Amino acid sequence: MDFTSFLTSLGTSFLIFMVLMLLFTWLSRRPENSVVYYPNRILKGLDPWEGGSRSRNPFAWIREAFSSSEQDVINMSGVDTAVYFVFLSTALAILVLSGLVLLPVLLPVAATDDNLKTQKTFSEIDKLLMGNVKDDSPRLWAFLFAAYWVSLVTYFLLWKAYVHVSVLRANALMAPGLKPEQFAVLVRDIPPSTEGQTRKEQVDSYFKSIYPETFYRSMVVTDNKEVNKIYEKLEGYKKKLAHAEAVYDESKKTGKSKGLRPTTKIGTLGLVGRKVDSIEHYNEKIKELIPKLEAEQKATLREKQQACAFAFFTNRVAAASAAQSLHAQMVDTWTVMEAPEPRQVIWSNLKIKYFQRIIRQYVVSFIVALTILFYMIPIGLISALTTLENLKKLLPFLKSIRRYYSSQDSAGSLPSSDCTHRVFGTVAQVTLGPLQGRGNSFSGPCSEGYLWKIFLFHRPERLYWSDTGWHLIQDVQEH
Repeated sequence: MDFTSFLTSLGTSFLIFMVLMLLFTWLSRRPENSVVYYPNRILKGLDPWEGGSRSRNPFAWIREAFSSSEQDVINMSGVDTAVYFVFLSTALAILVLSGLVLLPVLLPVAATDDNLKTQKTFSEIDKLLMGNVKDDSPRLWAFLFAAYWVSLVTYFLLWKAYVHVSVLRANALMAPGLKPEQFAVLVRDIPPSTEGQTRKEQVDSYFKSIYPETFYRSMVVTDNKEVNKIYEKLEGYKKKLAHAEAVYDESKKTGKSKGLRPTTKIGTLGLVGRKVDSIEHYNEKIKELIPKLEAEQKATLREKQQACAFAFFTNRVAAASAAQSLHAQMVDTWTVMEAPEPRQVIWSNLKIKYFQRIIRQYVVSFIVALTILFYMIPIGLISALTTLENLKKLLPFLKSIRRYYSSQDSAGSLPSSDCTHRVFGTVAQVTLGPLQGRGNSFSGPCSEGYLWKIFLFHRPERLYWSDTGWHLIQDVQEH
Protein backbone atom coordinates (compact mmCIF):
# COMPACT_ATOMS: atom_id res chain seq x y z
CA MET A 1 0.00 0.00 0.00
CA ASP A 2 1.47 3.39 -1.01
CA PHE A 3 1.02 6.67 0.87
CA THR A 4 -1.78 7.90 -1.41
CA SER A 5 -3.83 4.76 -0.80
CA PHE A 6 -3.25 5.12 2.92
CA LEU A 7 -4.57 8.68 2.90
CA THR A 8 -7.57 7.63 0.79
CA SER A 9 -8.43 4.86 3.26
CA LEU A 10 -7.96 7.22 6.20
CA GLY A 11 -10.19 9.89 4.60
CA THR A 12 -12.91 7.36 3.81
CA SER A 13 -12.92 6.07 7.38
CA PHE A 14 -13.08 9.63 8.74
CA LEU A 15 -16.01 10.45 6.44
CA ILE A 16 -17.94 7.38 7.65
CA PHE A 17 -17.11 8.35 11.24
CA MET A 18 -18.52 11.86 10.75
CA VAL A 19 -21.72 10.53 9.16
CA LEU A 20 -22.25 8.16 12.10
CA MET A 21 -21.57 10.93 14.61
CA LEU A 22 -24.11 13.23 12.94
CA LEU A 23 -26.66 10.41 12.93
CA PHE A 24 -25.94 9.75 16.61
CA THR A 25 -26.39 13.44 17.44
CA TRP A 26 -29.71 13.64 15.63
CA LEU A 27 -31.13 10.48 17.20
CA SER A 28 -29.86 11.17 20.73
CA ARG A 29 -31.48 14.62 20.84
CA ARG A 30 -34.95 13.30 20.12
CA PRO A 31 -36.90 13.12 23.43
CA GLU A 32 -38.43 9.73 22.67
CA ASN A 33 -34.93 8.19 22.38
CA SER A 34 -33.71 9.31 25.82
CA VAL A 35 -34.33 5.85 27.32
CA VAL A 36 -32.04 4.36 24.65
CA TYR A 37 -29.14 6.80 24.87
CA TYR A 38 -29.25 7.88 28.53
CA PRO A 39 -30.68 4.92 30.50
CA ASN A 40 -28.26 5.24 33.42
CA ARG A 41 -29.10 8.89 34.01
CA ILE A 42 -32.81 8.05 34.05
CA LEU A 43 -32.31 5.10 36.43
CA LYS A 44 -30.32 7.34 38.76
CA GLY A 45 -33.14 9.89 38.78
CA LEU A 46 -31.19 12.49 36.79
CA ASP A 47 -32.45 14.63 33.97
CA PRO A 48 -31.13 13.16 30.66
CA TRP A 49 -31.04 16.66 29.14
CA GLU A 50 -29.18 18.30 32.01
CA GLY A 51 -26.52 20.62 30.60
CA GLY A 52 -28.09 20.83 27.15
CA SER A 53 -25.83 20.51 24.12
CA ARG A 54 -22.73 21.08 26.24
CA SER A 55 -23.09 17.74 28.01
CA ARG A 56 -25.38 15.76 25.68
CA ASN A 57 -23.34 15.53 22.48
CA PRO A 58 -21.22 12.77 20.88
CA PHE A 59 -18.01 14.02 22.48
CA ALA A 60 -19.34 14.89 25.93
CA TRP A 61 -18.49 11.47 27.30
CA ILE A 62 -14.79 12.07 26.55
CA ARG A 63 -14.70 15.16 28.76
CA GLU A 64 -16.77 13.43 31.45
CA ALA A 65 -14.52 10.36 31.32
CA PHE A 66 -11.37 12.42 31.91
CA SER A 67 -12.92 14.63 34.60
CA SER A 68 -14.61 11.80 36.53
CA SER A 69 -12.87 9.61 39.05
CA GLU A 70 -13.03 5.84 38.89
CA GLN A 71 -15.44 5.78 41.82
CA ASP A 72 -17.75 8.18 39.97
CA VAL A 73 -17.76 5.83 36.97
CA ILE A 74 -18.59 2.86 39.22
CA ASN A 75 -21.39 4.76 40.96
CA MET A 76 -22.95 5.84 37.67
CA SER A 77 -22.37 2.88 35.32
CA GLY A 78 -21.13 -0.02 37.42
CA VAL A 79 -17.94 -2.05 37.69
CA ASP A 80 -18.14 -3.32 34.09
CA THR A 81 -17.67 0.21 32.74
CA ALA A 82 -14.71 0.80 35.05
CA VAL A 83 -13.11 -2.46 33.87
CA TYR A 84 -13.67 -1.38 30.27
CA PHE A 85 -11.89 1.92 30.99
CA VAL A 86 -9.02 -0.04 32.54
CA PHE A 87 -8.80 -2.04 29.31
CA LEU A 88 -8.76 1.14 27.19
CA SER A 89 -6.15 2.86 29.36
CA THR A 90 -3.96 -0.26 29.35
CA ALA A 91 -4.11 -0.53 25.55
CA LEU A 92 -3.29 3.18 25.22
CA ALA A 93 -0.37 2.87 27.66
CA ILE A 94 1.03 -0.08 25.68
CA LEU A 95 0.86 1.94 22.47
CA VAL A 96 2.45 5.04 24.02
CA LEU A 97 5.29 3.28 25.85
CA SER A 98 6.02 1.11 22.82
CA GLY A 99 5.91 4.10 20.48
CA LEU A 100 8.39 6.05 22.62
CA VAL A 101 11.02 3.50 21.65
CA LEU A 102 9.83 2.20 18.28
CA LEU A 103 9.23 5.50 16.49
CA PRO A 104 12.46 7.41 17.30
CA VAL A 105 14.69 4.30 17.08
CA LEU A 106 13.30 1.90 14.45
CA LEU A 107 12.10 4.43 11.88
CA PRO A 108 15.55 6.01 11.37
CA VAL A 109 17.20 2.58 11.44
CA ALA A 110 14.96 1.32 8.64
CA ALA A 111 14.74 4.54 6.62
CA THR A 112 18.52 5.02 6.37
CA ASP A 113 19.12 1.60 4.80
CA ASP A 114 18.69 0.82 1.08
CA ASN A 115 17.69 -2.83 0.76
CA LEU A 116 14.55 -2.03 -1.31
CA LYS A 117 16.44 -0.12 -3.97
CA THR A 118 17.28 -3.40 -5.67
CA GLN A 119 13.57 -4.30 -5.96
CA LYS A 120 11.30 -3.02 -8.70
CA THR A 121 8.06 -2.57 -6.75
CA PHE A 122 7.99 -0.89 -3.38
CA SER A 123 6.20 2.07 -1.86
CA GLU A 124 7.35 4.97 0.27
CA ILE A 125 5.89 3.38 3.38
CA ASP A 126 7.92 0.20 2.75
CA LYS A 127 11.11 2.22 3.28
CA LEU A 128 10.14 2.71 6.92
CA LEU A 129 9.75 -1.03 7.61
CA MET A 130 12.17 -3.80 8.49
CA GLY A 131 12.08 -5.00 4.88
CA ASN A 132 14.33 -2.08 3.97
CA VAL A 133 17.09 -3.49 6.20
CA LYS A 134 19.62 -5.75 4.49
CA ASP A 135 20.01 -9.40 5.46
CA ASP A 136 22.65 -10.09 8.14
CA SER A 137 22.79 -6.37 8.96
CA PRO A 138 23.64 -5.37 12.53
CA ARG A 139 20.61 -3.07 12.37
CA LEU A 140 18.36 -6.12 12.83
CA TRP A 141 19.42 -6.22 16.49
CA ALA A 142 17.44 -3.02 17.02
CA PHE A 143 14.26 -4.78 15.88
CA LEU A 144 15.00 -7.76 18.14
CA PHE A 145 15.47 -5.52 21.19
CA ALA A 146 12.32 -3.62 20.22
CA ALA A 147 10.33 -6.87 20.16
CA TYR A 148 11.55 -7.68 23.68
CA TRP A 149 10.73 -4.14 24.82
CA VAL A 150 7.14 -4.36 23.51
CA SER A 151 6.72 -7.77 25.15
CA LEU A 152 8.00 -6.57 28.52
CA VAL A 153 5.82 -3.45 28.42
CA THR A 154 2.76 -5.51 27.46
CA TYR A 155 3.30 -8.15 30.17
CA PHE A 156 3.94 -5.55 32.88
CA LEU A 157 0.91 -3.39 32.03
CA LEU A 158 -1.37 -6.42 31.68
CA TRP A 159 -0.23 -7.64 35.10
CA LYS A 160 -0.97 -4.24 36.63
CA ALA A 161 -4.39 -4.17 34.92
CA TYR A 162 -5.17 -7.69 36.21
CA VAL A 163 -4.31 -6.72 39.77
CA HIS A 164 -6.36 -3.52 39.48
CA VAL A 165 -9.40 -5.32 38.07
CA SER A 166 -9.13 -7.95 40.82
CA VAL A 167 -9.26 -5.20 43.44
CA LEU A 168 -12.26 -3.62 41.69
CA ARG A 169 -14.09 -6.95 41.68
CA ALA A 170 -13.29 -7.63 45.33
CA ASN A 171 -14.48 -4.16 46.33
CA ALA A 172 -17.67 -4.65 44.31
CA LEU A 173 -18.38 -7.94 46.07
CA MET A 174 -17.85 -6.26 49.45
CA ALA A 175 -19.85 -3.16 48.56
CA PRO A 176 -22.95 -2.24 50.61
CA GLY A 177 -25.17 -2.76 47.56
CA LEU A 178 -26.16 -6.39 47.97
CA LYS A 179 -27.37 -8.87 45.37
CA PRO A 180 -29.51 -11.91 46.21
CA GLU A 181 -27.24 -14.34 44.34
CA GLN A 182 -24.31 -13.36 46.60
CA PHE A 183 -26.04 -15.09 49.52
CA ALA A 184 -26.97 -18.26 47.60
CA VAL A 185 -25.37 -21.33 46.07
CA LEU A 186 -26.72 -23.77 43.52
CA VAL A 187 -26.82 -27.39 44.70
CA ARG A 188 -27.09 -30.12 42.06
CA ASP A 189 -26.89 -33.92 41.91
CA ILE A 190 -28.75 -34.34 45.20
CA PRO A 191 -28.98 -38.07 46.06
CA PRO A 192 -32.40 -39.71 46.62
CA SER A 193 -33.95 -38.84 49.97
CA THR A 194 -34.82 -41.39 52.60
CA GLU A 195 -38.36 -42.66 52.93
CA GLY A 196 -40.64 -40.21 54.70
CA GLN A 197 -38.33 -37.25 54.10
CA THR A 198 -39.05 -34.55 51.56
CA ARG A 199 -36.38 -33.09 49.30
CA LYS A 200 -36.45 -29.76 51.15
CA GLU A 201 -36.04 -31.46 54.53
CA GLN A 202 -33.11 -33.43 53.11
CA VAL A 203 -31.31 -30.30 51.82
CA ASP A 204 -32.03 -28.30 54.99
CA SER A 205 -30.74 -31.00 57.32
CA TYR A 206 -27.63 -31.63 55.20
CA PHE A 207 -26.47 -27.99 55.05
CA LYS A 208 -27.62 -27.28 58.62
CA SER A 209 -25.23 -29.95 59.85
CA ILE A 210 -22.31 -28.43 57.91
CA TYR A 211 -23.10 -24.73 58.40
CA PRO A 212 -25.13 -24.63 61.64
CA GLU A 213 -24.67 -20.89 62.25
CA THR A 214 -24.81 -19.42 58.75
CA PHE A 215 -27.28 -21.61 56.81
CA TYR A 216 -30.66 -19.91 56.41
CA ARG A 217 -32.99 -21.99 54.21
CA SER A 218 -33.25 -23.81 50.88
CA MET A 219 -35.52 -23.63 47.85
CA VAL A 220 -35.97 -26.83 45.83
CA VAL A 221 -36.28 -26.51 42.06
CA THR A 222 -39.51 -28.00 40.69
CA ASP A 223 -40.84 -28.84 37.25
CA ASN A 224 -43.33 -26.01 36.65
CA LYS A 225 -44.35 -26.77 33.06
CA GLU A 226 -48.01 -27.45 33.77
CA VAL A 227 -48.22 -24.65 36.32
CA ASN A 228 -46.76 -22.19 33.84
CA LYS A 229 -49.26 -23.22 31.15
CA ILE A 230 -52.21 -22.65 33.48
CA TYR A 231 -50.71 -19.39 34.77
CA GLU A 232 -50.19 -18.05 31.23
CA LYS A 233 -53.81 -18.87 30.37
CA LEU A 234 -55.00 -17.16 33.54
CA GLU A 235 -52.95 -14.03 32.83
CA GLY A 236 -54.21 -14.00 29.26
CA TYR A 237 -57.83 -14.05 30.38
CA LYS A 238 -57.12 -11.29 32.93
CA LYS A 239 -55.70 -9.07 30.18
CA LYS A 240 -58.67 -9.79 27.94
CA LEU A 241 -61.04 -9.02 30.81
CA ALA A 242 -59.30 -5.70 31.48
CA HIS A 243 -59.53 -4.82 27.79
CA ALA A 244 -63.22 -5.75 27.61
CA GLU A 245 -64.01 -3.67 30.71
CA ALA A 246 -62.10 -0.71 29.22
CA VAL A 247 -64.08 -1.01 25.98
CA TYR A 248 -67.33 -1.19 27.95
CA ASP A 249 -66.44 1.90 30.02
CA GLU A 250 -65.53 3.81 26.88
CA SER A 251 -68.86 2.90 25.27
CA LYS A 252 -70.68 4.54 28.19
CA LYS A 253 -68.99 7.84 27.37
CA THR A 254 -69.58 7.82 23.62
CA GLY A 255 -72.93 6.02 23.34
CA LYS A 256 -75.85 5.21 25.55
CA SER A 257 -75.65 5.69 29.30
CA LYS A 258 -75.80 1.94 29.88
CA GLY A 259 -73.09 1.34 27.31
CA LEU A 260 -72.61 -1.52 24.86
CA ARG A 261 -71.25 -4.69 26.41
CA PRO A 262 -68.54 -6.31 24.22
CA THR A 263 -69.08 -9.82 22.87
CA THR A 264 -66.82 -12.58 21.58
CA LYS A 265 -67.16 -15.94 19.83
CA ILE A 266 -66.02 -18.97 21.80
CA GLY A 267 -64.99 -21.00 18.76
CA THR A 268 -61.63 -21.34 17.01
CA LEU A 269 -59.56 -18.11 17.23
CA GLY A 270 -62.74 -16.22 18.17
CA LEU A 271 -63.95 -16.36 14.56
CA VAL A 272 -66.62 -19.08 14.78
CA GLY A 273 -68.97 -20.43 17.41
CA ARG A 274 -71.57 -19.03 19.74
CA LYS A 275 -71.39 -15.34 20.60
CA VAL A 276 -71.24 -14.62 24.35
CA ASP A 277 -70.74 -11.64 26.63
CA SER A 278 -66.98 -11.05 26.86
CA ILE A 279 -66.87 -9.82 30.47
CA GLU A 280 -68.97 -12.69 31.82
CA HIS A 281 -67.09 -15.25 29.72
CA TYR A 282 -63.64 -14.12 30.92
CA ASN A 283 -64.80 -13.96 34.54
CA GLU A 284 -66.02 -17.54 34.30
CA LYS A 285 -62.73 -18.71 32.79
CA ILE A 286 -60.76 -16.96 35.54
CA LYS A 287 -62.89 -18.58 38.25
CA GLU A 288 -62.29 -22.00 36.64
CA LEU A 289 -58.52 -21.56 36.34
CA ILE A 290 -57.75 -20.20 39.85
CA PRO A 291 -58.59 -23.43 41.77
CA LYS A 292 -56.99 -25.45 38.98
CA LEU A 293 -53.79 -23.43 39.34
CA GLU A 294 -53.74 -23.81 43.13
CA ALA A 295 -54.25 -27.58 42.91
CA GLU A 296 -51.47 -27.93 40.29
CA GLN A 297 -49.09 -25.85 42.43
CA LYS A 298 -49.64 -28.16 45.41
CA ALA A 299 -49.15 -31.24 43.24
CA THR A 300 -45.96 -29.77 41.78
CA LEU A 301 -44.48 -29.01 45.19
CA ARG A 302 -45.34 -32.51 46.37
CA GLU A 303 -44.52 -34.69 43.35
CA LYS A 304 -42.31 -32.79 40.87
CA GLN A 305 -39.30 -31.76 42.89
CA GLN A 306 -35.97 -32.00 41.05
CA ALA A 307 -32.58 -33.17 42.32
CA CYS A 308 -31.32 -29.58 42.60
CA ALA A 309 -31.94 -26.65 44.90
CA PHE A 310 -30.77 -23.19 45.93
CA ALA A 311 -29.30 -22.89 49.42
CA PHE A 312 -29.29 -19.48 51.12
CA PHE A 313 -26.92 -18.23 53.81
CA THR A 314 -27.00 -15.36 56.25
CA ASN A 315 -23.80 -13.72 54.94
CA ARG A 316 -21.85 -13.55 51.70
CA VAL A 317 -18.65 -15.04 53.08
CA ALA A 318 -20.38 -18.28 54.02
CA ALA A 319 -22.02 -18.53 50.60
CA ALA A 320 -18.70 -17.93 48.81
CA SER A 321 -16.98 -20.52 51.02
CA ALA A 322 -19.70 -23.09 50.34
CA ALA A 323 -19.50 -22.51 46.58
CA GLN A 324 -15.77 -23.35 46.63
CA SER A 325 -15.93 -26.40 48.90
CA LEU A 326 -16.35 -30.11 48.22
CA HIS A 327 -19.38 -31.46 50.07
CA ALA A 328 -19.22 -35.20 49.34
CA GLN A 329 -16.63 -37.91 48.70
CA MET A 330 -18.20 -38.76 45.33
CA VAL A 331 -17.80 -36.03 42.74
CA ASP A 332 -21.22 -36.74 41.20
CA THR A 333 -23.21 -36.00 44.38
CA TRP A 334 -23.91 -32.72 46.20
CA THR A 335 -22.28 -30.56 43.53
CA VAL A 336 -22.23 -26.98 44.82
CA MET A 337 -21.41 -23.87 42.77
CA GLU A 338 -22.03 -20.12 42.81
CA ALA A 339 -25.64 -19.16 42.18
CA PRO A 340 -26.12 -17.33 38.87
CA GLU A 341 -28.57 -14.53 38.26
CA PRO A 342 -32.11 -15.89 37.75
CA ARG A 343 -32.27 -14.56 34.18
CA GLN A 344 -29.18 -16.59 33.26
CA VAL A 345 -30.46 -19.96 34.45
CA ILE A 346 -31.64 -22.53 31.93
CA TRP A 347 -34.11 -24.16 34.30
CA SER A 348 -34.78 -27.21 32.16
CA ASN A 349 -31.07 -28.15 32.30
CA LEU A 350 -30.72 -28.09 36.08
CA LYS A 351 -32.02 -31.63 36.44
CA ILE A 352 -29.33 -33.09 34.14
CA LYS A 353 -26.98 -35.39 36.06
CA TYR A 354 -23.25 -34.90 36.45
CA PHE A 355 -21.93 -37.40 33.89
CA GLN A 356 -24.64 -36.48 31.42
CA ARG A 357 -23.45 -32.85 31.63
CA ILE A 358 -19.89 -33.91 30.87
CA ILE A 359 -21.00 -35.98 27.88
CA ARG A 360 -23.12 -33.10 26.60
CA GLN A 361 -20.19 -30.70 26.85
CA TYR A 362 -17.97 -33.03 24.81
CA VAL A 363 -20.72 -33.52 22.22
CA VAL A 364 -21.28 -29.77 21.95
CA SER A 365 -17.54 -29.17 21.59
CA PHE A 366 -17.39 -31.76 18.79
CA ILE A 367 -20.35 -30.16 17.01
CA VAL A 368 -18.74 -26.72 17.36
CA ALA A 369 -15.50 -28.08 15.86
CA LEU A 370 -17.43 -29.49 12.90
CA THR A 371 -19.31 -26.21 12.54
CA ILE A 372 -16.07 -24.24 12.46
CA LEU A 373 -14.54 -26.64 9.95
CA PHE A 374 -17.46 -26.63 7.53
CA TYR A 375 -17.99 -22.88 7.82
CA MET A 376 -14.39 -22.44 6.69
CA ILE A 377 -15.11 -24.09 3.33
CA PRO A 378 -17.50 -21.42 1.94
CA ILE A 379 -15.51 -18.65 3.62
CA GLY A 380 -12.26 -19.87 2.05
CA LEU A 381 -13.85 -20.26 -1.39
CA ILE A 382 -15.48 -16.83 -1.37
CA SER A 383 -12.35 -15.16 -0.03
CA ALA A 384 -10.28 -16.85 -2.75
CA LEU A 385 -12.68 -15.91 -5.54
CA THR A 386 -12.94 -12.25 -4.54
CA THR A 387 -9.23 -11.41 -4.89
CA LEU A 388 -8.28 -8.69 -7.32
CA GLU A 389 -6.63 -11.04 -9.82
CA ASN A 390 -9.70 -13.29 -10.02
CA LEU A 391 -12.08 -10.36 -10.43
CA LYS A 392 -9.95 -9.03 -13.26
CA LYS A 393 -10.54 -12.30 -15.09
CA LEU A 394 -14.20 -12.78 -14.16
CA LEU A 395 -15.38 -9.15 -14.40
CA PRO A 396 -13.23 -7.33 -16.96
CA PHE A 397 -15.90 -4.68 -17.56
CA LEU A 398 -15.40 -3.18 -14.10
CA LYS A 399 -12.58 -0.92 -15.26
CA SER A 400 -13.12 1.75 -12.66
CA ILE A 401 -12.83 -0.76 -9.82
CA ARG A 402 -9.73 -2.21 -11.41
CA ARG A 403 -8.11 1.22 -11.64
CA TYR A 404 -8.95 2.02 -8.04
CA TYR A 405 -7.64 -1.24 -6.62
CA SER A 406 -4.62 -1.40 -8.88
CA SER A 407 -2.74 0.62 -6.26
CA GLN A 408 -3.73 -1.81 -3.49
CA ASP A 409 -2.02 -5.00 -2.48
CA SER A 410 -2.74 -7.43 -5.31
CA ALA A 411 -2.75 -10.41 -3.00
CA GLY A 412 -5.35 -8.92 -0.66
CA SER A 413 -9.07 -9.46 -0.69
CA LEU A 414 -11.62 -6.82 -1.62
CA PRO A 415 -14.20 -5.39 0.82
CA SER A 416 -16.70 -8.00 -0.38
CA SER A 417 -14.56 -10.57 1.39
CA ASP A 418 -14.84 -8.58 4.60
CA CYS A 419 -18.61 -8.52 4.16
CA THR A 420 -18.46 -12.29 3.79
CA HIS A 421 -16.56 -12.57 7.08
CA ARG A 422 -19.17 -10.42 8.82
CA VAL A 423 -22.13 -12.33 7.40
CA PHE A 424 -20.71 -15.73 8.32
CA GLY A 425 -19.62 -14.38 11.70
CA THR A 426 -23.18 -13.29 12.45
CA VAL A 427 -24.51 -16.68 11.39
CA ALA A 428 -21.93 -18.32 13.65
CA GLN A 429 -23.09 -16.33 16.67
CA VAL A 430 -26.71 -17.29 16.01
CA THR A 431 -25.71 -20.94 15.60
CA LEU A 432 -23.27 -21.30 18.48
CA GLY A 433 -25.55 -19.56 20.99
CA PRO A 434 -28.16 -22.36 21.18
CA LEU A 435 -25.39 -24.99 21.10
CA GLN A 436 -23.86 -23.38 24.18
CA GLY A 437 -27.19 -23.73 25.97
CA ARG A 438 -27.35 -27.45 25.21
CA GLY A 439 -24.24 -28.18 27.21
CA ASN A 440 -24.53 -25.74 30.10
CA SER A 441 -27.04 -24.71 32.71
CA PHE A 442 -26.41 -21.00 32.35
CA SER A 443 -26.77 -18.73 29.35
CA GLY A 444 -25.77 -15.20 28.48
CA PRO A 445 -23.96 -13.23 25.79
CA CYS A 446 -20.89 -12.86 28.03
CA SER A 447 -20.59 -16.43 29.27
CA GLU A 448 -17.05 -17.78 29.09
CA GLY A 449 -17.92 -20.84 27.00
CA TYR A 450 -19.86 -18.85 24.43
CA LEU A 451 -17.14 -16.23 23.98
CA TRP A 452 -14.48 -18.94 23.68
CA LYS A 453 -16.41 -20.67 20.89
CA ILE A 454 -16.84 -17.38 19.01
CA PHE A 455 -13.10 -16.73 19.37
CA LEU A 456 -12.30 -20.19 17.99
CA PHE A 457 -14.57 -19.49 15.05
CA HIS A 458 -13.07 -16.13 14.08
CA ARG A 459 -9.34 -16.69 14.60
CA PRO A 460 -8.72 -19.60 12.17
CA GLU A 461 -11.09 -18.06 9.66
CA ARG A 462 -9.27 -14.72 9.71
CA LEU A 463 -5.70 -15.97 9.97
CA TYR A 464 -5.56 -19.19 7.98
CA TRP A 465 -8.55 -20.23 5.95
CA SER A 466 -8.77 -17.23 3.59
CA ASP A 467 -5.17 -17.68 2.45
CA THR A 468 -5.51 -21.47 2.41
CA GLY A 469 -8.55 -21.28 0.13
CA TRP A 470 -6.79 -18.81 -2.18
CA HIS A 471 -3.67 -21.01 -2.56
CA LEU A 472 -5.79 -24.14 -2.96
CA ILE A 473 -7.74 -22.67 -5.85
CA GLN A 474 -4.50 -21.45 -7.46
CA ASP A 475 -3.03 -24.96 -7.28
CA VAL A 476 -6.18 -26.48 -8.78
CA GLN A 477 -6.13 -24.00 -11.66
CA GLU A 478 -2.45 -24.67 -12.37
CA HIS A 479 -2.90 -28.45 -12.51
